[in-house]
Amino acid sequence: MSSQLSIDYSKIDKSKLMPLLEEKQRRLRVYAARDAYRSMYDWQREFVAATSKYYESCLCAANQIGKTYTGTTIDAMHLLGDYPDDWEGHRFEFAPMCWALGYSMEKTRDLLQTALFGGIVGGEFEGGLVPRERIVSRESAAGTANAMRTVRVKHVSGELSTIQFWSYSQGQHAIMGDIVDWFHIDEEPKDQNIRPQVLTRTINGDNKRGGRGIYTFTPENGRTSLVVQFMDTPSSAQFFMQKGWDDAPHMSTEKRERLLAQYPAHQRDMRTKGIPMLGHGRIYDLGENFITCEPFEIPEHWFVINGMDFGYDHPQAHIKLVEDRDNGDFYVVNAYKASQVSANDAWGSVRSWAEDIPTAWPQDGLQHEKARDASLQLRNHYQIAGFNLLHNHATWPDGGNSVETGIFEINDLMRKGKFKIFIGLRQVLDEVLQYHRDESKDGNNKISKTMDDCLDAIRYAYMMRRYAVRVGNIGNKIKPIKFQAWG
Repeated sequence: MSSQLSIDYSKIDKSKLMPLLEEKQRRLRVYAARDAYRSMYDWQREFVAATSKYYESCLCAANQIGKTYTGTTIDAMHLLGDYPDDWEGHRFEFAPMCWALGYSMEKTRDLLQTALFGGIVGGEFEGGLVPRERIVSRESAAGTANAMRTVRVKHVSGELSTIQFWSYSQGQHAIMGDIVDWFHIDEEPKDQNIRPQVLTRTINGDNKRGGRGIYTFTPENGRTSLVVQFMDTPSSAQFFMQKGWDDAPHMSTEKRERLLAQYPAHQRDMRTKGIPMLGHGRIYDLGENFITCEPFEIPEHWFVINGMDFGYDHPQAHIKLVEDRDNGDFYVVNAYKASQVSANDAWGSVRSWAEDIPTAWPQDGLQHEKARDASLQLRNHYQIAGFNLLHNHATWPDGGNSVETGIFEINDLMRKGKFKIFIGLRQVLDEVLQYHRDESKDGNNKISKTMDDCLDAIRYAYMMRRYAVRVGNIGNKIKPIKFQAWG
């Protein structure tokens, strides 16, 4: 039955008008969720349909296009169980346990709770997707006015569906519960432990078939691990959809122009197209499977150079970089990283793959104070140990040593599939996956100087690749020139 009730009020006795108006309002309440589904755009229905096939469905979208409302419409249908005949999304044959999560209880109340149940009028919910007649009970959340922790809804089966509202700001340890059948994460949590905590609760959901859920957010945090996984390397259980203003015909040209003018330039693609904002999150933000390859024998006509990053209390790192100059491809094929290790001990660990290979090194190798024997520069200790250090510290051909240039070029190569890391180099891969920029209030998000030792060594080798030598000239064949120790 439709919520539409066409009435010619001029032909109706006024004594009969009030019951008709009340009936119209009742139908609007009762069929609000169905009407919301009926009015969805094609892409919203596609997202609904994805929930039947995938356990996790992610809607990464621009502001103001209805992403949260899309999600709460699905939530409401699950709570009620009154699925329309043309519903193509997942169906629960029982009254499910649902979770709705947002950044704070205020956000959860205003965006999720209000959409589902409306505001509280005269002590009752009014104006949401779930009609008040179906709301059986509610429990308030502590500390936030009119915010609910739990609401129970009469399911079409006669049982009670339950939805619990949670806040990320309380941390993962505050998120407690047993078995969850359905979850809705609105706004991406910065705490990367939230999602695993939620997924753990779904393992035995949906009668032990495994619970499922949705993510609806604007990618303000940039290409985070979650975004990268869904965008670049989704599993067979994951669905990703990206939508922007062009997918929302309800937005007028006037409104678009007004909002666009209000957004800072660096946020416009994120706000209007759902494109992750640059300058946030991971730097080398591609999936591990995309940047790795199986080890293989290096052809003798390829070129090779090593890179090192000095260290003692913090890790020192050594890597081997080979280049296929015919195709412009690079491969990291060996790596070593350790703390509180001398130059001699480091050489003992890498000699089998580093001997006679030119080695790029950073500017701090010129310092005396960093060396354990201050009578020699730090680089001399490694030269004496056996490393074939290049005569000058790592620079670009023009003499500069810009870090951002190296990051940009290597990132570009990775995206083109032309910079790979051998599978098994776990220390390198861990750094790649965690290399990120710290968010700052001034928007000048700087690189976090943690877990970057191997990556620095890679960048030095890449900067000095003009001094690389053919693989076939290493070892017992034509040896590169050994430099003298510096005084």
